[in-house]
Amino acid sequence: MKRRRYDVDWLRAIAVLVVFLFHNARFFDPLPWHIKNAEHHIGMLLFVGFVDVWSMPLFFFLSGVGAWYSLESRNSRQYLWERCKRLLVPLYTVGTFVLLPPQLYWECIAQESCEGSFWELYPRYFLETFNLRPSPFFASFWMGHLWFLKFLFLISLGSLPVLLFLKTPRGRNVIDRVAGRFDRSGGFFVAIGLLALIQIGLRGFCLGQHTWADLAYFTVFFIFGYILPANLKFTKSIQKNTTICFVFGVLALMAELYFIFVKGYNYPEGQGFNPLGLYLSFQFTMSVNAWCWMVVILSFAFKYLNFDCRFLRYSKEFVLPFYILHQSLILWFGWYIIPLQLSIPTKYLLIGTLSFVSIVATYELLIKRFGATRFLFGMKQKPISFLVNPSD
Repeated sequence: MKRRRYDVDWLRAIAVLVVFLFHNARFFDPLPWHIKNAEHHIGMLLFVGFVDVWSMPLFFFLSGVGAWYSLESRNSRQYLWERCKRLLVPLYTVGTFVLLPPQLYWECIAQESCEGSFWELYPRYFLETFNLRPSPFFASFWMGHLWFLKFLFLISLGSLPVLLFLKTPRGRNVIDRVAGRFDRSGGFFVAIGLLALIQIGLRGFCLGQHTWADLAYFTVFFIFGYILPANLKFTKSIQKNTTICFVFGVLALMAELYFIFVKGYNYPEGQGFNPLGLYLSFQFTMSVNAWCWMVVILSFAFKYLNFDCRFLRYSKEFVLPFYILHQSLILWFGWYIIPLQLSIPTKYLLIGTLSFVSIVATYELLIKRFGATRFLFGMKQKPISFLVNPSD
């Protein structure tokens, strides 16, 4: 009988909430985004920089954990069909036709790169953003924040042979050997070396955001998450290395800010190998940063969040529709609130409160109760019991 990983459920709910707060803060940092406030705030910049380091790696790690449990009760065909329904259906239906075109319109008008009404510009979304380049976004329209769904599907599909192998007796032996290596002194930091190798080897060639380099980088986190439930030594190693990871995480975060704001590294778009010293230092720092903060967060969850409650049972269905909806509603309210003569904290609270209430209301009134909308938002046709596997 499978034991429910409530800590993983909690982390998924908390991670989605943190990303919600993160995108609310994006109006007020100095980095490029869809809509920007005229004034910036250093606190918002520090918050955005900190969350950006570990949030998406954590999402892919938790998705990997879910894949382990999913493949315990599904064969490969069922697993891929479930991934299609959960990821591609929302992306290519409500995402492409309802939620993403307004985001691009608001960005276009705010940055004065086009003019006209939304309905005049709506066809241009389909005519001008269809991607036929050899990138992870091949055969997709502009994706906004829903790039995560496409990446997760590609990783789920591309890594499936590895996932199936790791379920076999030979694969379990491999996992046990890796777990034994991680359990040794300093062994846990082998992961940093692997992540840094990918960063250093690919980032200089794959400039921009959400590239093949990102896909490879997130695949490593996904597979690490996948093997976590297979051997208790991984959990013990995470807990054993919490303090040192916290120290290294703080130092790496400070180093990242130094490289960006003092040495001028072009983040997040990236830059080539010149100057080589800055390039190598930054990629290694980002690997340390992401891994160490994720270890700290996982350790906290293992220790304090392995319990059930009514909110957690509610959130298990809600996290995916929440993620799909959140950025469009944040930008909708931001479009009207950002031009107002209000303080930054007031704007932040207004946008956050109104968008959060709207997300909950949309979910409760339009999505949760109807089979068609449940399907379009990647949900099961029937409510999920708290006894169901955490992979769903």
